[in-house]
Amino acid sequence: MNLGARSRAGMERSAPTTGLRLWAGPVAGLLALLLAPFLLYATPFARLAEAWRWILILAAWLFFVAAFVGALARATTPPLTFLERGLRRWVARFAPDPQALWLHWTRQAHHPAMGWWCLEQACREGGAEPLFLEGLVYLEGGLGPGGAMAAVDRLTRAARLGHPEAAFRLAEALRTGHGCAPAPAEAETWYRRSAVAGCGRAAAWLAHAYTCGDGVAADPEQAQIWTEAAARLAPHPPLQHGPLHHAAAPADPLVRAQAAAMAHLEAGMDQVVAHRSGRALLLGAAALLGGFFLFVLGTFFWAGSSQLYHLPLLLLAVPLLMLGWQAWRLRREGPRTGRDRLRERAENGDPDACYRLGLACRRGGAGHPPDDLTAALWFRRAAEAGHAEAMLALAEAYRGGQGVVRDPRLAIRWEAAARGEVDQLPDATVR
Repeated sequence: MNLGARSRAGMERSAPTTGLRLWAGPVAGLLALLLAPFLLYATPFARLAEAWRWILILAAWLFFVAAFVGALARATTPPLTFLERGLRRWVARFAPDPQALWLHWTRQAHHPAMGWWCLEQACREGGAEPLFLEGLVYLEGGLGPGGAMAAVDRLTRAARLGHPEAAFRLAEALRTGHGCAPAPAEAETWYRRSAVAGCGRAAAWLAHAYTCGDGVAADPEQAQIWTEAAARLAPHPPLQHGPLHHAAAPADPLVRAQAAAMAHLEAGMDQVVAHRSGRALLLGAAALLGGFFLFVLGTFFWAGSSQLYHLPLLLLAVPLLMLGWQAWRLRREGPRTGRDRLRERAENGDPDACYRLGLACRRGGAGHPPDDLTAALWFRRAAEAGHAEAMLALAEAYRGGQGVVRDPRLAIRWEAAARGEVDQLPDATVR
């Protein structure tokens, strides 16, 4: 049984092309496609070139507006991510080994969402390695507690395609019942297939199992065979981690520079928003930008609709009215959410804000039932900062047992503290 280098080499794929050579050709081709219509300016089809120029301008404008709105709304998938994904798809289309390229991008991704998306693209190319890596992500719990069953499915598919470590991981899952029902006999079969494919750990386990009778009948002859096989496959490489395991990801200067720039931008925006004039300026800029966008979009739509007797506008009238009515209902019936400035001031240590927040918690409101315990906590925080009204409210809470353990003595001491008759505040925690 000749195991080892040949089988392992058969599993390895060629390394993806990196650097300028990877991107230069596809990006140059994309630029050529975008700029080629401008060559029509010197021909009788100059109007087509002019129309193409306006289409590019409008597309760029829409993209920047969408990026601005997405940044303000903190979109989960900003437009820049869509642009990056589209560019990666275009480059991978011309790569000599797209699957290896997607796996390379998966391992180099500094954001788990982008890494997972690249891994999905690699899986669509087919092959054992992407399925195995996807199984590792599920196996390591990266996608929730229900991922063990999905891991077994991916490992099974990769093992059937001849992946040695996938077969070994599948055998381990079948032996221990991780993500599936225990099946020692089937596990022994996958251990054999993994060892034959070149996995030394599988051969070592079979040697141990046949020596000790662990899951199989003890057989000294088989134990000797697999012991020799494990020795020939030594040294055994460590098991792989999932591709989203970035504990040792290389530091990327571009990512660090982007993070520093975003931190400075957010700090500057916080300073602007902290002033009323800054908020008004941002609101005016957003309104102007949105109005200009709607004007441009409406102008293009009106010009195109007028050629068809405004039938597209009439057809859109009913859906637009329905959407407007639905938005009005949601605004009317939905909860009012926004920036809680009172809580922000209270969390920053403002005694009066702590007292007022305690009153709000004690009263309750729409969607927020009365909470005496939280109210007592805020009253105490304000009282410890010297707020007399909060001391009286805390004394009332101790006297009536509202959110705290009833204690008339502490109530009297807090009332005395509110009148300034004691030098030291009562020492008691809200329970």
